[in-house]
Amino acid sequence: MIKLLKKRTRCLLIHPKFSPYSFWNFIEVSKIVGAKYQAAPLGLMTVAALLPQEWEIKLIDTNVEPLLDEHFDWADLVFTGGMLPQQIGILDIITLSHQRNKPVVVGGPDPTSQPHLYQSADYLVLGEGEVTIPIFLNDLANGSKSGEYLAAEYADMSKAVVPRFDLINFNNYIHLNIQFTRGCPFNCEFCDIVELYGRKPRSKTSEQMVKEIQNLYDLNYRGHIDIVDDNFIGNKKQVKETLRAIKEWSKLNNYPFYYGTEVSINLADDDELLQLMRDVDFRLIFTGLETPEDEVLEKVNKKINMNRSVVEATKKISSYGMVVNAGFIIGFDNENGQTAERMNAFIQDTGICVAMLGLMYALPNTKL
Repeated sequence: MIKLLKKRTRCLLIHPKFSPYSFWNFIEVSKIVGAKYQAAPLGLMTVAALLPQEWEIKLIDTNVEPLLDEHFDWADLVFTGGMLPQQIGILDIITLSHQRNKPVVVGGPDPTSQPHLYQSADYLVLGEGEVTIPIFLNDLANGSKSGEYLAAEYADMSKAVVPRFDLINFNNYIHLNIQFTRGCPFNCEFCDIVELYGRKPRSKTSEQMVKEIQNLYDLNYRGHIDIVDDNFIGNKKQVKETLRAIKEWSKLNNYPFYYGTEVSINLADDDELLQLMRDVDFRLIFTGLETPEDEVLEKVNKKINMNRSVVEATKKISSYGMVVNAGFIIGFDNENGQTAERMNAFIQDTGICVAMLGLMYALPNTKL
């Protein structure tokens, strides 16, 4: 095997295709607006920023362009990984890499949750890359030809790197992504966020967030930025401070971006936060409503949605100029013959524009 850790190591990052049956399948919508796919591969752009910057790094997103033999011929080392809807794609990339005698490094949420499925990879770099990639690189420098890396601690987000946005073609995507925080203070039994990232939200600083959007601005990007947090408002004090900083930056730069993100429904309880989000031009909100039935919510420990009028909450968020989209799940215990009709009426009453309906699925390592 060639010496992998050298000054000009050629590193090929491959973003696997998402399943066409998942939420991430807005192919026809993308075509309408002149793009090829909905969202850019933030995870691999972050990995690229964590690797030695003297390496030659190339990123291929198979959702927007074909993966060719010449890409493997060029590479010394292949990196891939992703989420559960990308599992088949990840496994295919491992096979293709080995057919061309290229060592492959795998990481991301699904390999972290189910490492036994990815044992054919040469290196499994699990958990948060900020913690485990340095350990992997140290082993690589010492000549290791395989390994599995998982650290108990979480990453310090105040030391997070700026993703390598320069590795992609902005025109391929409806929007670009950034991340503010990891972790969620709630503990719904069907959700794997707390298992992956913990219950204590860890945030970047205001300065880091301004630096990231400045980087996108300097690269001549304009338009929609999606903040990919699983719960953007998990730490309200920190998010308000950051929004004030973004507001000031946006005013100085003539508001070049508008935003979307995911929040818990208690956003509706905080008028100051709603106004700050309006001030920086948040236009799209996604929230997990799951079901209109409190007895079902209680059983799955989604108590944040209970004992409130979710219809009024969504209407209040909408009144601040934000479109509310929501996720729903069918297949909970305690459902009955009227559940579907109630859910349909609930979606109509709230005025939700896009309702993502999914069958209950027991994710690995969750309480469910």
